[in-house]
Amino acid sequence: MPSSRGSAEVEAALILPLVILIIVGMVKLSVTLCSKVELGSLAGSEAASSIAEGGTIPAESILRGRWYFK
Repeated sequence: MPSSRGSAEVEAALILPLVILIIVGMVKLSVTLCSKVELGSLAGSEAASSIAEGGTIPAESILRGRWYFK
């Protein structure tokens, strides 16, 4: 009768690193996406403040139907 303990250890040795890699990958992806959203938000805030201070609305924003308000 084969021992089930050896197969459980082998399975844990294979599955545990994969789970850790998946979790680390998800954390890295979320940090990357968060920084991209933060940069996009900053650019939008700068554009909105320049328009609110008397600047002109960029032509590409008018064509896309995007309006910035303060």
